[in-house]
Amino acid sequence: MSLQLILGSSGSGKSYTLYQEVIQKSMEYENGNYLIIVPEQFTMQTQKDLVSMHPHHGIRNIDILSFLRLAYRVFDEFGENERIILEDTGKSMILRKVVEQKKDHLTLFQSNLKKSGFIGELKSILSEMYQYSIRPEQLEKMIEVTQHKPMLQNKIKDLITVYTGFENFLKDKYITAEEILDVLAGMIEKSQIIKNSTICLDGFTGFTPSQYKLITELLKYAKKVIVTVTIDPRENTDKLDGEFKLFHLSKKTILKLKDIAGEENIPVSKDIYVGGEHIPYRFRESEPLCFLEHNLFRYPSESYNKEQEDIEIHIEKDAKSEVAFVVRQIHKLIREENYRYKDIAIVTGDIENYGRIIDKEFGIAGIAAFIDYKRDILNNPFVEFIRATLDVIQRDYSYESMFRYLRCGMIDMKKEDVDYIENYVIALGIRGSKRWREEWTRGYPSKSELDLIRINRIRNHINEELEEIREAFSPKESTVLEYSTGLYEFIVRQNIFNKLQQYGDSFKLDGDILRAKEFGQVYPIVMELLDKIVELLGDEIITLKEYEEILTSGFEEAKVGLIPPGIDQVVVGDIERTRLKDIKALFFIGVNDGIIPKVNSGGGIISDLERQLLADNNMELAPTKKQSAYTEQFYIYLNLTKPQNKLYITYSKVNGEGKSIRPSYLIHKVMKLYPKLIIKDEDKNTLDLSYILGTRKGISYLSEGLRNYSGAEVTDEWKELYSWYYRKEENRKILNQLIGGAFYSNEESGLTKAVAHALYGNEMSNSVTRLERYAACAYAHFMNYGLELMERQEYHIGVPDLGNIFHKAIDLFSKKLKDSEYNWHTVTDEARENFVSQSVEEATLEYGNTILKSSKRNEYIINRVERITKRTVWALCEHVKKGVFEPDSFELQFSYMDNLESVNIPLSDNEWMKLRGRIDRLDTYEDDEHVYVKIIDYKSGNNSLDILSFYYGLQLQLVVYLGTALEITENKNPDKTVIPAGIFYYHIDDPIVEKNIEENIENSILNELKMNGLVNNDMSVAGLMDLTLINEEGKARASSKSSIIPVEINKDGFPTKRSNVASKDQFEIMKQYVRKKIAGLGKEIIDGTTKINPYKLKNRTACDYCQYRGICGFDTKLPGNSYRNLKQFEKQEVWEKLLSDSDKEVEKNNEMDK
Repeated sequence: MSLQLILGSSGSGKSYTLYQEVIQKSMEYENGNYLIIVPEQFTMQTQKDLVSMHPHHGIRNIDILSFLRLAYRVFDEFGENERIILEDTGKSMILRKVVEQKKDHLTLFQSNLKKSGFIGELKSILSEMYQYSIRPEQLEKMIEVTQHKPMLQNKIKDLITVYTGFENFLKDKYITAEEILDVLAGMIEKSQIIKNSTICLDGFTGFTPSQYKLITELLKYAKKVIVTVTIDPRENTDKLDGEFKLFHLSKKTILKLKDIAGEENIPVSKDIYVGGEHIPYRFRESEPLCFLEHNLFRYPSESYNKEQEDIEIHIEKDAKSEVAFVVRQIHKLIREENYRYKDIAIVTGDIENYGRIIDKEFGIAGIAAFIDYKRDILNNPFVEFIRATLDVIQRDYSYESMFRYLRCGMIDMKKEDVDYIENYVIALGIRGSKRWREEWTRGYPSKSELDLIRINRIRNHINEELEEIREAFSPKESTVLEYSTGLYEFIVRQNIFNKLQQYGDSFKLDGDILRAKEFGQVYPIVMELLDKIVELLGDEIITLKEYEEILTSGFEEAKVGLIPPGIDQVVVGDIERTRLKDIKALFFIGVNDGIIPKVNSGGGIISDLERQLLADNNMELAPTKKQSAYTEQFYIYLNLTKPQNKLYITYSKVNGEGKSIRPSYLIHKVMKLYPKLIIKDEDKNTLDLSYILGTRKGISYLSEGLRNYSGAEVTDEWKELYSWYYRKEENRKILNQLIGGAFYSNEESGLTKAVAHALYGNEMSNSVTRLERYAACAYAHFMNYGLELMERQEYHIGVPDLGNIFHKAIDLFSKKLKDSEYNWHTVTDEARENFVSQSVEEATLEYGNTILKSSKRNEYIINRVERITKRTVWALCEHVKKGVFEPDSFELQFSYMDNLESVNIPLSDNEWMKLRGRIDRLDTYEDDEHVYVKIIDYKSGNNSLDILSFYYGLQLQLVVYLGTALEITENKNPDKTVIPAGIFYYHIDDPIVEKNIEENIENSILNELKMNGLVNNDMSVAGLMDLTLINEEGKARASSKSSIIPVEINKDGFPTKRSNVASKDQFEIMKQYVRKKIAGLGKEIIDGTTKINPYKLKNRTACDYCQYRGICGFDTKLPGNSYRNLKQFEKQEVWEKLLSDSDKEVEKNNEMDK
């Protein structure tokens, strides 16, 4: 029985000295046992080191164990296997159950029970209590101490409630992982394994109270205990320094061990110092790194005033750029200095973020790497499958849960079938298990025929899969055993094991060995979890929701631990967890404030101040954030002193959100030690090609240069890279593909005339909207009307639906009014509102009660539709009352079969454009010689007539409707002259106006609802629509302004510039022009034009609301992609162009007539 300490600085050879001693003694005393205890994650590397060091390359009487493995070894000796060891997963599940049972007795904790991560925090503080040997009785004593701190006092009370509930649940059947060492300590006295062994502790930075308790027993009964401690030989080990000192933790460990030995009368051998004042063995080839070990975090420190190349600091734009630098440097080390991957390591304080980037970038660069962190399984398809299945049952086949389940990657169903049935479910708003079990017979608007047989076949397949699990989980409450059995049987029926194997085989073929191993481990992990749930809670009666929460707690704790799949790999790890051995070059990346030192979000259940208060009252817990920061310095020291030859430190300018971030304090400390060290800004450095020639990264850089190619702007480095690929025959094919991609022009070649005729026919039956779509972008027209691609139908009332309801309701009102005793002038307010209510109800029936009653939002929308329709009909009645025009036709449909010249337009000798459409309202007024025509188009959006848009073919509708209406009216009245009075958009709305004493509110509303469009500039005609514009003699009323049409008359009796007016001749010009424009557009369509040519006019483009934007690939950054910029003209210039083009058309028609 004795204690031996082996001391030395980092890199001095403490472990090497210990292992040599153990090997030598094990060979001399073959009957002796040597147990080397190291942290759990170091066991494999230690075994490897000892086997390679041993002369016989075998370690027969040497065992490498962790504390936990030592416990199992001793338990086996005594057959102590009755109590089940409870690890983190089981602990979380039990805690979830306990807090649910005790929630009515909790105060502070009760409101946090459903918060994500709270059970994890509760488990952590409970583990801490066990580690530091704090029992509920000790917590009871703290209640009195914390009377002046009510928040802390309530936390302690809740902790006592949970702690005692947890222990009552465990009773004598279970033991937590933290209690194992306490149990082990009680068995050491009788253990022959321990009594016949020399115990060696290596690789620890300190010990917990439970571990010290065990070490005390080991010192008492083992042959000898040897402990290695990292400390500078120059330090005084007889006195404890302040917490901020680098070796505070080491001194605390040394003093504590010696105090234990003293209390137990155990002899302490003289400390062995390895290295002493000499250069540590690790740094024999690098004076700068040796200097770093001697001076980092020392006070006072010296300065290294020489030039050196072994330590470098690099600043990069962001984390991805840091990793890109590491990739370049690794290639350089391998090419120029004959390094192997295993000679290189990377450490960071943010392994999750940097690990993801490294995984991707190293894969591209072809660098073998092992990223050392345990992966959770929450995002694994198997776990997602289980959670999604439970979600389906809990949420009764809701849309979200069903397609979460169907798309989890574990279902025997083609993706095309899932897409097909999802479109149907979305379009018809199918929700609930009842609807899923019924046959589906309804259809919905679609350009392709709906295959209900296929849809029901898919539905039946899904139901058959889910039926048994639905029945197993249908009771409101069941035992955990019953739930788990039902879930297990479902997993087996779904053949999940084989599916995971197939995934793993696929990953192996792709060279992703780690992912393959993850998928190989996840099935046994989940099965073990189910077994553990049944073992712990099998007879408990709970709800499905509680079962899902318990299961999720288990999934959150479960981790996949992977071992390096090969030897020659770059190790990537965390500054605290990862064990590095024989490293020549180290990259310490992400050295930014917030990562180094690490910022802990929140303080857990017990804050730092509260921890300090408890510590002051003799209740020691885990270190505070401040203490952890000092401990982190020690870990940084250990890592920075790992490399033998090269140390690279990198940090970023900006974070992932593009915000500026500061370098860590560590950068300043290193710069202070090395005054001649210059930070290298990689953003400003030219590219070194040596590391990327022949790699995927080289191809990526070459491709980027080709995309940006513009003659002299390419760099010399890029030219050199291009030449290298061009000279090598085997790379020529890749180069040609890159050139083809880089200079790809996103241009549509169009359809042949034969294909266009097959799609559209020789006689195209078109709506005006379709022609406007083509004028906006030929390719969007082709997508919509050629390929007939539609957006996914959704089960909700959208803007188009509202427009349809408004139109239908107004049409129905007009018919009801016509069939009643009233007209537009005489209808009473009460009758009008009743007619509107009836009309809206009838109009909405077309959508069925299902969608309208599917949500409070939809019910509100229908109420709003009724309110707006009432306002609209009121305004339309007021419009009629203000003039002499009478509504003549509503929803007036026309087509080529009406034999109207205005809608049958020749494109060539055997090609025709035949228009169809529907005029919302046609109003007329007749006198002895004339018929005046007014066109109104109802719009739920705020449309306005723009003569420039008309010129470019973007707004043809009103003019086409006018020409058609004039021709229909002329045919009805051959003995009268038909005159256009105006063409208008009416915006369907219920505006809010400010109350003005001087102005009638109704007049204010009418002004807001004023129609937009074009009015005949003859004020005697305009006055027929609004009598306030003319006097008794029919002349223009000076200084008058209409509240219903866009006309304002000045004091001289003429329309002002603010009026939108046109002469009868100008209306005729527009008629002639629109015929010519339609013929031109139609000819292009039938000739097969499908160019990606979206227009841009002012601040509007064809792409603004285009549903095909994701298909065409239009991008102004790519060659061949640019907007068709439409030139802007003043209104008078547009009229001149319209006149010029119309004159040419008239001449052309005259020539054809001749």
